[in-house]
Amino acid sequence: MDMLRRIKHRKLTADVLSDMCRQIGVMTGAGITMAKAMEVLKNTTENRRIARIYGELEDRIKRGYPIGDSMEELEVFPEMAVNMFRAAEVSGQLEKTANDLAEHYRKEHRVTTQMKAATMYPKILCIMAITIVLFVFLVIMPMVEPLFYGVELPLVTRILMRISAFLQHDWHIVAIGAAVIILLEPIILSIYAVKCVIDKMILYVPIIGKQMRTIYTARFARTLSGLYTSGIPMVIGLEITSRTIGNRYLETQILDVVRAVENGASLSHAIESVHGLDKKLPAVIFVGEETGKLDMMLLSLAEGYEHEAEIEMNKLVSMIEPLMIVVIGIVVAVILLGIMIPMWSLYEYIG
Repeated sequence: MDMLRRIKHRKLTADVLSDMCRQIGVMTGAGITMAKAMEVLKNTTENRRIARIYGELEDRIKRGYPIGDSMEELEVFPEMAVNMFRAAEVSGQLEKTANDLAEHYRKEHRVTTQMKAATMYPKILCIMAITIVLFVFLVIMPMVEPLFYGVELPLVTRILMRISAFLQHDWHIVAIGAAVIILLEPIILSIYAVKCVIDKMILYVPIIGKQMRTIYTARFARTLSGLYTSGIPMVIGLEITSRTIGNRYLETQILDVVRAVENGASLSHAIESVHGLDKKLPAVIFVGEETGKLDMMLLSLAEGYEHEAEIEMNKLVSMIEPLMIVVIGIVVAVILLGIMIPMWSLYEYIG
């Protein structure tokens, strides 16, 4: 039942949210009511689940419920969207808020897509490497092993033959181990302390760590800017931002910032204690606080970091591809040497 509930209340993806908010912005700007806008979205959406969500929103709005409260009850909309629509209804800025959210989720989807694309090629290469290695150990090694009887084998060949024998006779242990790892992974990663440690390590991995810090800083700046511009108080905006940034280690630190701001500290001073965000962030926030244009400074910073993150992502992909090829080449070379060295010794002995 818990699994079914999670599937039912699965959050809408960034591309769906971007399209929804964009259309809401266009329709509310043209004078169409929110209930009618939901009806249009319901009738023009091919995905049945999403159409049903729009229908439920339409029904609640017609019964007099605010759009923000209706979204929250369905449990499929992110907290940021819920609170920004709730504030927009009070301030009468539905069109602007919807357009801002559409742009936010469009860029969020672009970053997510780029990250998936960056990891796709290494995943394919890893699968190919594992397939080649298994083929060698399970097919090639058993065929050549009888040729090596009575021949003094080098260490590399002996290791390869033992691995081959283990995979042939005790493959069920490997299969059970792999199944246990696959089953336990989500359980282990759901433990808060473990997730914090992993998320902290991600921020300081060479090359990748810099990329992730840039992405998280851009996400922090854009989310907080959008919430603050919508009229949401800074403390509430920081709490929502901490939950949407996507890193537990940073989340705990941003919650410390919330407590510091509640106690009277300025945001620029409190944010200095956060490790894992770009070091320029406190200075930019300080300028925004002094000039009274904090939302504009955060938005400008986010756009700059998003552009930088895109450049870094392309660099990362261009570095990973040859690196993976080199690693696979080394593995294959070691296996080939382990087979060929005793073969050469055997030919010399026969000659």
